[in-house]
Amino acid sequence: MAWETTKGKTYVAPTVWGAIALVLFKLWAIAHLPIHASLAYHDNLRYIIRATQLLQGDVPYDGLVLARQPGYPLFILASYHLGIPLRFSQELFYLGAGVFLGFSLQRWLRAPALTLLFLTLYSLAPFSYHWNRQTLQEVIYLPLTAALLGAALNLLKDCHHRRRFLLHSLILGLLLALFWNTRPEGVWILPSLSLCYLYSAREQGCFRSRTHLTHFVAGTLLSLAPIIFITSALAWSNYLNYGLFNTYDLKTPGLTAAYSSLQRVSPERQPPQIPVPEATRREIYAISPSFRRLKPALEIAEDEGWRAASCDLGVCDDYVGGIFYWALRDAVEAQGFYQSVAETEGFYRQIAQEVNGACEQGWLNCQPRRRASFIPRISGDLIGPWLMSSLHLGRQLTHSSLVLRLDSGLEDLELRERYYRQITREPADFFQARSNPLNQAKDRLIQELSHLYQLLFPICLGLSLLGWLWSFSHPSPKLLILAVILLLCILVRLLLVAYIDVSSWPVGAGDRYLRPLLPALWLLMVIGLQAAYQEWQQRYVSASRKLSP
Repeated sequence: MAWETTKGKTYVAPTVWGAIALVLFKLWAIAHLPIHASLAYHDNLRYIIRATQLLQGDVPYDGLVLARQPGYPLFILASYHLGIPLRFSQELFYLGAGVFLGFSLQRWLRAPALTLLFLTLYSLAPFSYHWNRQTLQEVIYLPLTAALLGAALNLLKDCHHRRRFLLHSLILGLLLALFWNTRPEGVWILPSLSLCYLYSAREQGCFRSRTHLTHFVAGTLLSLAPIIFITSALAWSNYLNYGLFNTYDLKTPGLTAAYSSLQRVSPERQPPQIPVPEATRREIYAISPSFRRLKPALEIAEDEGWRAASCDLGVCDDYVGGIFYWALRDAVEAQGFYQSVAETEGFYRQIAQEVNGACEQGWLNCQPRRRASFIPRISGDLIGPWLMSSLHLGRQLTHSSLVLRLDSGLEDLELRERYYRQITREPADFFQARSNPLNQAKDRLIQELSHLYQLLFPICLGLSLLGWLWSFSHPSPKLLILAVILLLCILVRLLLVAYIDVSSWPVGAGDRYLRPLLPALWLLMVIGLQAAYQEWQQRYVSASRKLSP
């Protein structure tokens, strides 16, 4: 990237060389760190298994084959076909998204030092040495969020340039399509992106001119078209293979209807985080022959199966919400109803019909039927805990990037050989190379740099807050709109995660769900420093004019 000096000459931006140095250093620093192996069969390991199934092809339908969204397994498969070890491709994707966002920010700030500060905060964050070696969908969700923010910054910057606006709209749409098919709650980013388009519409004056309106509508359609096309293509692929026109089967109509019907029963018994308590289940067993078939798999000791997993989350006397969902699915599979999509959907619909019918006949005490959904109702007694959880998670967000872990996960040669070696392109015994003296020296270097990061981060955060407060009386309109968009992004996801925490299952520290917000937080920090610098410039100029004769 280049820009003009006061003499009209161009020079290579130091930001470019700084970015190259950071990327090369980070890739060298993590080169010896292995994929973090895990036995989480429904989670970490599930993505590895699904990517392997996609590689092999012709996999029969069961309770888990379509249990996760396809974005991350397809990323693993793409990494395999490109011949790149997964740990390396994930780090490259993370760094590439950060550089893209950094240079998008540079177009706004024109401050190489602050852009380098952002790139440093992003690239050398202590959590990333561990996070980018996980096999979780959130590993690519964070860089996808960063890339979306970068595309949004470019969209706003070029809203007056027709071709650039259309190009950035298309890029944003492609990124949003990947984002949408990586995790199920992608709706949280839409308010911020909608605000970007509303601001662009205002700047373009699209309601005062048919030409401008046509241009704006074309850009909006270019953002929507990739989501519709890519999602439909993935759904069509599943339809051809399994008869299900959906990208995954966690929210199929039958399953959603059955789960919603169970939640209708005896709402006065439902404590927070327990959507279908044991006493309610026993009532439903008595009137629903289909649901009664699941009783042996659901009513188990608290130290077994999904009850033990619920206890690990702090609810030992019953199933916490997020756990009951998986327990229900596994119970249905144990009864042999996951042989085909039609059979599975038929069984879930039968449960819904029996329970809803009993509700209508008055055999069960039920709340009114609502649109089938997994989302718990918002009740007045949840508002206080919801707000407190939001504040707690907001505070945790400022600490989420500071955690350093350099462990290798499970150092089980048989596990790594069976599941990880082929699809990740990493030797099963790769973790053993960590005993090499050079690699141990790299570990110590990472620890020292992370310690320095942990010391300086609160200082940068504090200076940024002071910068925003200092410049609040005379805010820059451009920086202000960026701040509003980023704050809206953070606020919506914080409220979403907090609601899950108080209504469905405890999210604990919430790092897994908060970390996609880190790019927005780092942007706010850097923009706050820029706002402070601009305020200082204005006051300095004003003071100089007063002192001049």
